[in-house]
Amino acid sequence: MGALARKNRNPIKKLGKIGFIFLSIGISGVLLALLLFKSFAARDVWLLFFPLSHNDFPLAASLLIWYVLGHKISVYLDSLSATQKNSLILLLTWFFVVMPFIFNKPLWGINSGSSLIWTGFLFVLGNYFSDNYISSKKHFFKYTGLFLLSLLSLALFLKIAPISQSPTNLSSRLFSSYALLPFVISLCLFNLLKKGIESSASSTKQEHYSSWMIFTAVIFTSLPIFNYRLKTNFTIANKLSLISWLTELITNTAVILIIIICLTLLFNRLTRMPLISKRLRQVSPQRLSDVYRFATFAKKLLTNNRRLILSFLWGTALTFIQFWSVALATNRFTFNLLKQTLVTSQNQILLNILIFLTLFIALYALINRYIYSLFITTGISIFISISEYLKIKMRNEPILPADLSMITSIDELAKMIGNFALYSIIALLVVLTISSILITLKFERIYHNRFHSWRKRLLTLVFSGIILFFSLGISDKSSVSAIIQGAFSVQNIAWDATRNAQLNGPVLQFFSGLSPSIMTEPSGYSKNKITQLTKKYTAQAHEINKTRKNSLDNQTIIFVLSESYSDPNRVPNLKVSPNPIPYLTSLKKQTSSGLMLSTGYGGGTANLEWQSLTGLSYSNLSSTLSLPYYQIVPQQKSAPAFTDLFKNKIAIHPFTATFYNRINVFKKFGFQKFYYVGSKNKLTYTQKLDNSTLISDRSAYNETIKQAKKYRKGSTFIQLTTMQNHQPYNDFYTSSKYKISGSAVDAADKQKLQTYSQGLNYTDWALRSFIRKINKIDRPVTLVWYGDHLPGLYSGDSMSRYGLQLHQTDYFIYSNQEAINLKQNIASPYQFSALSLAAGNNKVSPYYALLTRVSTDLPAMNTNPSFDGEKNKSYNIFVSQANKIIQKKSLSKKQKNLLHDYLLIQYDLTAGKQYSAKWAQQKVK
Repeated sequence: MGALARKNRNPIKKLGKIGFIFLSIGISGVLLALLLFKSFAARDVWLLFFPLSHNDFPLAASLLIWYVLGHKISVYLDSLSATQKNSLILLLTWFFVVMPFIFNKPLWGINSGSSLIWTGFLFVLGNYFSDNYISSKKHFFKYTGLFLLSLLSLALFLKIAPISQSPTNLSSRLFSSYALLPFVISLCLFNLLKKGIESSASSTKQEHYSSWMIFTAVIFTSLPIFNYRLKTNFTIANKLSLISWLTELITNTAVILIIIICLTLLFNRLTRMPLISKRLRQVSPQRLSDVYRFATFAKKLLTNNRRLILSFLWGTALTFIQFWSVALATNRFTFNLLKQTLVTSQNQILLNILIFLTLFIALYALINRYIYSLFITTGISIFISISEYLKIKMRNEPILPADLSMITSIDELAKMIGNFALYSIIALLVVLTISSILITLKFERIYHNRFHSWRKRLLTLVFSGIILFFSLGISDKSSVSAIIQGAFSVQNIAWDATRNAQLNGPVLQFFSGLSPSIMTEPSGYSKNKITQLTKKYTAQAHEINKTRKNSLDNQTIIFVLSESYSDPNRVPNLKVSPNPIPYLTSLKKQTSSGLMLSTGYGGGTANLEWQSLTGLSYSNLSSTLSLPYYQIVPQQKSAPAFTDLFKNKIAIHPFTATFYNRINVFKKFGFQKFYYVGSKNKLTYTQKLDNSTLISDRSAYNETIKQAKKYRKGSTFIQLTTMQNHQPYNDFYTSSKYKISGSAVDAADKQKLQTYSQGLNYTDWALRSFIRKINKIDRPVTLVWYGDHLPGLYSGDSMSRYGLQLHQTDYFIYSNQEAINLKQNIASPYQFSALSLAAGNNKVSPYYALLTRVSTDLPAMNTNPSFDGEKNKSYNIFVSQANKIIQKKSLSKKQKNLLHDYLLIQYDLTAGKQYSAKWAQQKVK
């Protein structure tokens, strides 16, 4: 830069191009980070618009300053005599290079190559050598020899002082003012290549391969995300030979160089495009004095882009209204509430604003009218805000994908949000439509700004669609959509849709409830095939019932999901003494019992409930689907469940029912009463233990016994989901006698495990009392009792090594009458309905004949604990009764045919046409 400064008479004119290429490099860096590292942060994008405010590009900023001031400084240096120039260079070199090298310290605080003063010194040095360079063979051999000697010395020096040191130390040894060898190498290279550098200054074509490539390299390697990755992902091992060390260094450098060359060619070609070059000339000052008229320039910039600015500000206001409408639906208005929304959802709000703008631009490209597009997006946003507020206010849940079915039914919408609210929304939308037409007619000249080329409209529409797809798309955790949303701090709180909407906004909450695929369609799926299967298993139901003597009339079946219950002494590398669950340990020896395969670890309760109530395996669903209660049940026209077999159907959950959409799901499953905290059907027993904030299992069991005694006629089904052992595991209990040993739990979590173990012991005592009370009920009662998942406390165990053990809980099936011992050591929750019928020797309906065959003839299915999306790993695994994972290919032909039948019926009920829905809901004949 210093050598070419005098020839660059008006550098200020290129600021627009510099800014464009800087922004383009930054966006390219983000895209490459998505492809190569599968990560980026919103900050990486934000910094592109404010590159100097965070000091993340100090070298680029320093170079920009010397570039702008370069010509004037060069003119001043040219006015000095040769003696003055020599003295100046000797003095600067002594102060900035020699003295720091002698003392091996950054004497002037210049310890990196990004300092404004250091780059200024190099600038002056380049200007000096451009005047004092003589092209001759003598000088060529002198600089070549010095370069090779310095390079060899540097390689040996870095090998002696290992490169495995921290990046800070490495940086100081290569780029600081006291790194003499790199300094000499730089001077040699400059003098050897000076002739080529000068020729590039006079050739526009060659400029792309020199100045702009260097500029691209500086910006690209300074991007925070790549700067971080270069320091972490490409650390070279310590114990390498010199050749291996150089090979790795050259390989990594070559890859970066190729990327830089490609980006340089691309962006320089883009700046030649008429549309872009015209815009760059508009925003670029023509001379340095234009900077002093920044106010005029800013006014012109704002005027020329008033539509975009208006759209952004309007979108920002509407986005805030969306977030606040959700917050105000469950909270009283306070300024602190508004402030809290801004604090907790900063990045999410920014993403929602970008989504609004992208939608507006897409509509603008589609209908080619500014006002119409703005009013349509405004109407959509206002509709979302009002509907979200009313839905949460009245039903304590946000708008869900299933609610779209109500749009075609005014009556249903009116029932949901009220007549006045519904027609007020419609009236508002009509007013917005009429206003947009009137304003367009009035201010057509000001706001016409139409696209005059269909190609531009098409490209804009496609590009906007791509952005919306990747911002709102739903897929696995490693997908582009998940990475983008993660960069903006979006957290999918799947178990609490209302909280999800409050934190991420109603738009992202709505799309999080969608799944691109519920389940892969099995081969041969058709109405005819499903009809064949229904006939096949109807016949099998007759065969099974020949050996079954009981019916469900006047029987009670209870499903108890015990929150986070599992035996800690079965966890690898852990010992809890004494045994906190002695009663369960003895009870399992006397009943049909074993280990249950859980699809969750530390959470996922609703997915276990869904399996036990429907008889469908979660592991057969798409790996991108997270919650059937949100993503399947609301979309089903008919939702077959175990409740279909019973006359009386009661659900109990001693906690709030806002999580997991249980209120709506249980209603669809046919539960007649749902007892929870705050329900119309009041809980009778709500006692808590010691300092715990959760209703105890003893109270939950007493509530269940009360309901079991209440219904004395007809078949009864009771579903209980307990809460006592739910996280967090604070020091709730006044006494804890358990000794913890082993590496499965970190020292910081041992107190939590003691609390958890004490909670298990309280459950164990409550279970003893529960069984005694069941024995006193004078009608047949069958109890299916299971833990849903392990607590998330065992961070010391590797999930890849111990994944199966960390996804197994305890289960048993108990009856107060004579029961059949099923000898099912390994079970999955989708088998519980069939197993409970078998344990009570009860007759089955056709659908449960299929589930009976699946339970007895197939190994238990579960999701693969080590599944990470790779093609060589199966999402669905099979576990034998010997507790060994077996592959699908190991199944017999008969088992494979049975599995295919099961998959066809599951697909039909969840993602297909539901040809078998009525068949699955038949009662036992």
